[in-house]
Amino acid sequence: MSALPWHREALARLLASRDRMPHALLVHGRAGIGKVEFARSLAASILCESPQDCLACGRCESCHWLSQGNHPDYREIVPEAASEEEDEGEESAKSDKPKSLVIKIDQVRAVADFVSLTTHRDGYRVLLIHPAEAMHPAAANALLKTLEEPPPRTLIVLVSDQPARVLATIRSRCQLVGLTPPDRDAALRWLETEGIADAASALAAAGGAPLLARELAAPDEAELRKRVVNELARPGGADALALAAALDKESIPRLVFWMQTWVQDLVRVRMAGEPRHHVEQLQALRARSRGADLEALFELDRGLAEARRLASHPLNARLVAEHLLMAYNQATR
Repeated sequence: MSALPWHREALARLLASRDRMPHALLVHGRAGIGKVEFARSLAASILCESPQDCLACGRCESCHWLSQGNHPDYREIVPEAASEEEDEGEESAKSDKPKSLVIKIDQVRAVADFVSLTTHRDGYRVLLIHPAEAMHPAAANALLKTLEEPPPRTLIVLVSDQPARVLATIRSRCQLVGLTPPDRDAALRWLETEGIADAASALAAAGGAPLLARELAAPDEAELRKRVVNELARPGGADALALAAALDKESIPRLVFWMQTWVQDLVRVRMAGEPRHHVEQLQALRARSRGADLEALFELDRGLAEARRLASHPLNARLVAEHLLMAYNQATR
């Protein structure tokens, strides 16, 4: 797996001491900058049988296995809800069962043999867990036993947007690897190579996070952003009932995201600053910020942060949307 351009230097530094690699790493940083991709590139380089300049060659048998998703010395643990694998042959009633949002203890216990047996290629084994903050406390405690007595030539990589939510005893047994976003020019170059038409606007909307910018530039996402921002920019406030009625449950996390970025821009403009996310909406932001209550905006931002954390839970999507939009109107009227 090829490393993202802004990760190569950090990867090379880490892999320069390949023979003294720590048994556990906690890769952390803001969302949308490619932390999981960094961890996968690290795994590929560790497992590679013919590394070039410390990075994976992409041509050896180990690299081929990894690219095909069947390397015997590599495992990845994610919550069921985040897994891309679907069991096509299951009965519909079973497939309708809600997927878990946490990493369960059974998932950690299932890799016990993987970390204890001899490796297939007489090299490293790599276990990747993300997001680490999604581990159930029981799962974290089960992993802790492995971290306390790590098998030889085993690398456990945890990835987290919110390392403070990872069990302290887990954090203390990992070497921390902090990643930062690339500079704006590097991010724009990468987005252009990815075929993003309005790369500057997408990058601004994502707050400088290039992978998030690529996601936000998708046609459906751009259309949702336009709809939400147009409502938030209305002089009389958003039509809470109409917009909420037009959104389904799957759109609620993004509604919360766009509201949060808009409110943060309102705060910046209200305090005589410049918008960070919706730079093309400067005039509308100035108009809406004139009558805004700063204290109410800060309170709304905290409420949106909590709503974003709970957005994937089985709540009534329409009521959640109505409540947030009405709170916005109250804060900016």
